[in-house]
Amino acid sequence: MKKQIISGLCALALLACMTQVTAAKEVPMKGGGSGMITSLTPGPNGVEITASGGGEATQLGKFTREENILLNPTTGALTGTIVFTAADGSELYCDFVGAFTGANTAAGTYTFTGGTGRFEDASGVAYFSIVQSDPANFTFQFAGTIDLN
Repeated sequence: MKKQIISGLCALALLACMTQVTAAKEVPMKGGGSGMITSLTPGPNGVEITASGGGEATQLGKFTREENILLNPTTGALTGTIVFTAADGSELYCDFVGAFTGANTAAGTYTFTGGTGRFEDASGVAYFSIVQSDPANFTFQFAGTIDLN
């Protein structure tokens, strides 16, 4: 009897561990929208840019976004952060790296780093592309996966 109880407890512990491992939920993340540069500030490390915009994406619904970008004008490299605010008010945090690939196009990688609400423990990667329609306005698209732990 003692052996059966120990065996049963081990089975329950194993099931609990498997449930935790399978609780991670990696799902497609795809979207797009438009934005506008709201400020440009040249500095010793490059040009600091802020931008805001909005769009629609899986997992976010209709969203707004606020960006802080650092542009290396010599190389065209971009780094920065984005806060996506989903339709329900949850925020998704994102770091990104990329570079200009043409006079008015850029591409790179988003890395999702958590957030608030349903994105608290989110992680994942998406690839983005940007087309600048004039000096202040741009459109963007992105696609990848997000893990909603």
